[in-house]
Amino acid sequence: MRQLLFICFFLGSVTICSSQDILMLKTSGKVVIGDTSIISTPGPYNLYVQNGVLTEKVKVAVKTTNEWSDHAFANTPTLQAVKSSIETNSHLYNMPSASELVKNGYELQSMDSRILEQVEWLWQYTIKLAEENQTLKKEIESLKEKIDKK
Repeated sequence: MRQLLFICFFLGSVTICSSQDILMLKTSGKVVIGDTSIISTPGPYNLYVQNGVLTEKVKVAVKTTNEWSDHAFANTPTLQAVKSSIETNSHLYNMPSASELVKNGYELQSMDSRILEQVEWLWQYTIKLAEENQTLKKEIESLKEKIDKK
């Protein structure tokens, strides 16, 4: 059986009402979609959607170059610092813990930037290891030649 929905105007807000409110549009521009008895305002955010959003595309705006991780190449931690941080904190270096994420959530742009920073560090470590590997191969070949000459 379909419930009849109607628009109600209350003291500066527009709400679609039924036996259970499902949409609240405030004059401030803030929108709540879902059970409005659970949450009536999205806090500092403009939109709250209960049970999430399904979309095929999301575009995240980056306002300045400071919000991105290009600086990661200049500030690569040593592997010892990374190892020590992981042993101490039980999560990746310069990343939030699971408990922090549960408590505070995370900003998508900021987390994308942090993950990119981790990838950039991994590439730097990989390149350095490849260079060391090539040096060791040359040293081994040189030692083999010396042994063969004897």
